[in-house]
Amino acid sequence: MSMSVGHNGNDFSNGMVHIHGGTVTLPREDWERICVKLQTAEKSLADLKISINSVSEVPPNNAPANGCSPGTAGNTPLASVAPIDSETSHVRTQGIHTRNDVTGQTIHIGPSSVPALVMSLGRGDTQWPGVQDLLGKRSMLPIFGLDNESATYPFVDLWGLPHASLSRANELANALPNDSECLSFFRCYRETAHVVYPAVADVEGIESDLLLFLINRASSQTGAGITDQQIYSKDFHWVGLVFAILASGCQCSTLPRKERELTSQVYVCCSFECLRFTNFLSHATLENIQTLLILGNVISNNMNAGVAWSLMGLTVRLSQTLGLHRMCPPSTPVQHRITRSKVWWALLWQDSLLSVSYDRASSTTTIDHTVPLNQHTPPGTRTYVESMYRLCKVGLDIVRERQRPQNSHDGLQRITEHRNELQEIMVDAADYLKDSRRCRSMRDQLEHWALYLHISYITSELCRPAISPSTAGLDLSKTLRKTCIDSLTNTVEAFLGLQNMTPFASRSWSAVHRSLSSALLLGILGEQNRNERARSLLSNLIQVLGDVTANIDPAELSAPITRSVAALQRLLSLQNRGPAPRTTSDSGGSQASPILATFTADDLNNALNFEDSSLTQSPLLGLDLDSSPYALMESIVWGANKSP
Repeated sequence: MSMSVGHNGNDFSNGMVHIHGGTVTLPREDWERICVKLQTAEKSLADLKISINSVSEVPPNNAPANGCSPGTAGNTPLASVAPIDSETSHVRTQGIHTRNDVTGQTIHIGPSSVPALVMSLGRGDTQWPGVQDLLGKRSMLPIFGLDNESATYPFVDLWGLPHASLSRANELANALPNDSECLSFFRCYRETAHVVYPAVADVEGIESDLLLFLINRASSQTGAGITDQQIYSKDFHWVGLVFAILASGCQCSTLPRKERELTSQVYVCCSFECLRFTNFLSHATLENIQTLLILGNVISNNMNAGVAWSLMGLTVRLSQTLGLHRMCPPSTPVQHRITRSKVWWALLWQDSLLSVSYDRASSTTTIDHTVPLNQHTPPGTRTYVESMYRLCKVGLDIVRERQRPQNSHDGLQRITEHRNELQEIMVDAADYLKDSRRCRSMRDQLEHWALYLHISYITSELCRPAISPSTAGLDLSKTLRKTCIDSLTNTVEAFLGLQNMTPFASRSWSAVHRSLSSALLLGILGEQNRNERARSLLSNLIQVLGDVTANIDPAELSAPITRSVAALQRLLSLQNRGPAPRTTSDSGGSQASPILATFTADDLNNALNFEDSSLTQSPLLGLDLDSSPYALMESIVWGANKSP
């Protein structure tokens, strides 16, 4: 045994320790065992120090600009251990700033969103300045439906009359459609939009009131029954909600596209005019909150998701002034508690759709309510709405946890917990939500495919870090990669199923955004060349979206749809030099590493040579396709028009 000397000069070599004049005698084997344990502990501490340094996203010499300590500004659960430059570190922890092509305004996208993941990985895996310049000049938002497609103010003043005046009230009354159209638009809302997103707490009550309202209108003489407080005995809180419902119902209708969009926009403006009548910023009501939720949904379906995000922040604040984010006092009537709970969870629902897509911190900082589950629907019979409430809570939890530092172990634990939650949601769901063959009505079909789409996409969001090239060697990535690929494929399949049930699927922002994002990732990862199911679904998606846009003026086409379809067509046209697509016996997923080594730069350049492109050089210049499949996605998602 080697000689050791303690801090007080004691001799430890012979198994005796002198402490303050006393002596403790140990057998040699015990002493050796203690020494071994000390050496092991020392080594473990050294390994732990190395591990902590390796999982830190921000190097010690590159403190974040916001003053946070290094490595605590938003580490991802599957952090790469490879050295990364300070700019890439910032993107991975703080997100990205991109631009709106029309206005030039700066738009922030969170670090775990699809666009940010693409940009971060592309920057991290290539050192070519040409690519850096390209990334800094273009906006990726339109292709994902995350931009504001229209720069016009959504709540235009239609009349230019004095606010809250009788003349404005008369114009609002005149803007209401005739009885037949009112009931038709309301039915479209109730049977489609309200089924997939129930923003109204008591739609049956609104329908009953609407019928009485129309009777009162028919019995009133011209100009009678209209004041600056009411229209045909209904106050402006209620009238504003009805206008919002008409706007949403119109989006679901069979009207020609131009007429449908213009009519819906007029009703949006009328609804907001009613909100102004009520001074809703100072005197919010439950009806106002429901109105704003429907308006936000309509606006996002117009591919103005950025406006919807901003409006959501206002809606949350108004909801909090009513205390919707807290439990009601015990003395509150049961029905009123149920109504408040439904409105709050409808808000969380929409907030989760927007927050997950942008990867921005949720506007609803707290969720004090337990998920409202009906005592008459035990596990195995949970409804679509109950299942979506639980799913939206998981989505918001995922976004919140991304804002907190996590090491790989904690990240794996949270991913595992959320996977269990998602599986439990489906286990508890009613049979028709798990198997389309059990559906017995059109409503059942809509709910089945909508839940399938959203839960598949959230699962892919949860597991998406596993398809990053920087984590390809980790056991965690190998375990979760197949789940992510399968979930992306399932999302596309669910959109196609939903589109088969209703043309509203291609008008729904959440459905379009989630399906196109999933399809583009599958195409860029080359799954169509390894998986016959994926290739077939992507081909079907192109066909469906092509049919939807076939009779529309190209100048009026939605940017996300047109650019994504063009990109998917070119990706599918590429011929893989590897093995032919295989058919799997399971759900069609692939565990193969998501790389594009079988494509050459020439192949990809030819495939991405858009006729209307303003690129002056190849978007693939300098990209290492073996190490960065996401770099290819960057070249697709950047629009053809340069930002101002």
